Amino acid sequence: MILQSLVHLYDELSRQGKVAKEGWGIAKVSHRLVLDDEGNLIGIVSARKTVLRGKKEKEVPADMIVPLPATRSSGVKANFLCDNSSYLLGVDDKGKPGRTKECFEAARALHHQILDGCHSAEARAILNYFDHWNVDKAREHPLIQGNLEDILAGANFLIQVGRRDATDIPDIRKAWEDYFKSGGEEGNEETGQCLITGKKDEPIASLHPKIKGVLGAQSSGANLVSFNAPAFCSYGYDGEQGKNAPVSEEAANAYGTALNFLLADRTHVKVLGDTTVVYWSEHAEEAYQDGFLGMMGDDGGLTDKELDDVLTHVKEGEPADISGITVNPDEPFYILGLAPNAARISVRFFLRNTFGDVMKHMEAHEERMRIVHPSWEKNRIPLWRVLKTTANPHSRDSASSPLLAGSLLKSVFMDGKYPEAVFQNILRRIFSDHDEPAGGGKPAVYKVSYVKAAMVKAYLLKNCGTKWEGKIQMAVNENCNDISYVLGRLFSVLENIQQSANPGINSTIKDRYFNSACATPASVFPVLWKLANAHLGKLDQPKAVYFKKKLGMLMDKIAMPDRGTPLPHRLTLDEQGAFVLGYYQETQARYAGKKEDK
Repeated sequence: MILQSLVHLYDELSRQGKVAKEGWGIAKVSHRLVLDDEGNLIGIVSARKTVLRGKKEKEVPADMIVPLPATRSSGVKANFLCDNSSYLLGVDDKGKPGRTKECFEAARALHHQILDGCHSAEARAILNYFDHWNVDKAREHPLIQGNLEDILAGANFLIQVGRRDATDIPDIRKAWEDYFKSGGEEGNEETGQCLITGKKDEPIASLHPKIKGVLGAQSSGANLVSFNAPAFCSYGYDGEQGKNAPVSEEAANAYGTALNFLLADRTHVKVLGDTTVVYWSEHAEEAYQDGFLGMMGDDGGLTDKELDDVLTHVKEGEPADISGITVNPDEPFYILGLAPNAARISVRFFLRNTFGDVMKHMEAHEERMRIVHPSWEKNRIPLWRVLKTTANPHSRDSASSPLLAGSLLKSVFMDGKYPEAVFQNILRRIFSDHDEPAGGGKPAVYKVSYVKAAMVKAYLLKNCGTKWEGKIQMAVNENCNDISYVLGRLFSVLENIQQSANPGINSTIKDRYFNSACATPASVFPVLWKLANAHLGKLDQPKAVYFKKKLGMLMDKIAMPDRGTPLPHRLTLDEQGAFVLGYYQETQARYAGKKEDK
C-alpha cells in the first residue's frame, strides 16, 4: 500500500512537472566539467548555490535534473554525464589507484555505449574526452591542481560542452532515454510481474533507490526495501535481492523519486522524536499539506482565523479555501512515519484517510487538550511539546522514546485511544520534576505544567471517558465531587495558605508532600491539615476567614464513612491524574483571581 500510494503520487507530480520524468532524477551537483568542441577539459566551474542558513549565507551543491543515477552497493557502476571524480576524472583520495582507474574505464565504456550512435558534435566531444584523458597523469593537470580540495571532497560533477550542459542537448537526451528504455547495459535479464503496478514481463529492480532526508539515517541515503540476510528472504530466493519482492525498475524509480521529493521539501516535513513524518494528498496539492501543518502546531502559512475557517467547513463536510485553493474534505490523505534503522528505514506507521477525517481527528484531540492556561501560552499545543514532557529535561538528549512518538501520533491521527505509556511517563515526570526558574540558557521547568495537565486531561477523557466524562472540564469544576479531584484542589488551597503565611518561602508543601499526597493521601493529608492550622494562625482575620471557608467548602465534598478514614489509602493511576488536574486548575483559578483583583 505504501509503495502503490507513492507511485500514484509520482504520476501526479510528473503530470504537474514537479519531478523529473522516467529515466531522469535529481542529483546534487557542485561543479561542471567544461569541455571544448574537441573534448579538451578547459574549465572546472562551481555550480553551487548560495542559501541562508540561520543568519549566515552558505554555498551548497545545486539540485539538478540528470540521467537517473545508478543504485550502487559496493561494486563499480558508472553514471551517465553526472558522477563523482573517480568516474569522470579518475582522481580521488581512496588510496586504490587500480580501482579508481577501473571506475573511469567503466564511465568511458558507458558513454561509448550510449553515444556511439549519436552524431552530434557535443557527443563526439564527450567521447573524445574519455578517449584522450590520461588517468595516470590526471593529478598533474593544472585545472585538477587548482581544484584538488573540491575534487577530493567527493562531490558530483556535470559535463558541459561549450556553454551548454550535456543534459540540455536534444540528441544526447534522446540517446540516454533510448538506452534507459532498452534496459541498460545489463539488458534487464530478470523480468516478472511487478507487485506494485501488476504489469507482467517488466524488468525487475535488483536494488531499490536510496531515500534521503530521514533524520538519523545515513546522509547518503538509506533503503526502504532491501534484503541482506536469509531471515528476510523469501523461500528459494536467498541472496537474490530484488527477486524477494519483484518491483519493476519503473515503479522503484517512481516511488523513490516521489518520496525523495517529499523529504526534500522541509517545509512540509515534521520531525517528532526520531520519527520523520511526511504527508501528502492524493492529487499532490500543497494546500492540503498547509492545512495539516497548521493543525500540527506550525502556522504553515495559515493564520488562526484561516485555520478555524477551514475546520468549520471541514466539520460540515464542505469544501474550504486555503491560500486561494479549494480543498475537498473527501480528498484521500496519506501520513507516513519513517525512522532510521542502520542503513535502512523503518516504517513507524502509514495511515490513509480522508483529509476531512484527519483534520477532525486532530481537532478532537485539540478539544480534549484545551485547559485553562497562563496568558503567554497558546491555545494549540504541538505534539512535539507533548512528547518533550515525557523526557527528562536535564538529560543530554531530551528526546522522547522512539516507539512512544510513533504510537502517540498514530492515536491522534486515527482518533484512537492514547498510549498508556504517554500518561504513565507524564505522571513519572510530574513526580520527578521540581519547579525551576529559567536561567543559564535553560528554560523554566514546572512540576505541573500547562502541557502536562492538558495531556492528562485528554487521556482521562479519551481512555477513561465513562468515568470522567462530565467531571473534567476546561477550568475548575465546582460541581465535581470525585474525591481524587477534590483532594487535588484541596492541596492547592493548602499550598496557598502556606505561601500567604510565609511570603517568599523557598520550599513549599508541593516540594515535600505532593507525590505522596497524590499517591497515598490518607497518610499525608492529616499532616497537611495540622500544618495549615499553624499557618492560619499567622494570617490576618479576613484572609483566615476566606481560607477557612474555602477549606470547609472542599471538605464538605468528601463523604464521611461510618467508620475508618474518609480519605483513600491509595489512588489508582487515573485518580492520580484527576488529583493533578484538580491541583492545576485550582492553582490557575487562584492566579486568574489575583489578576482580576489587581
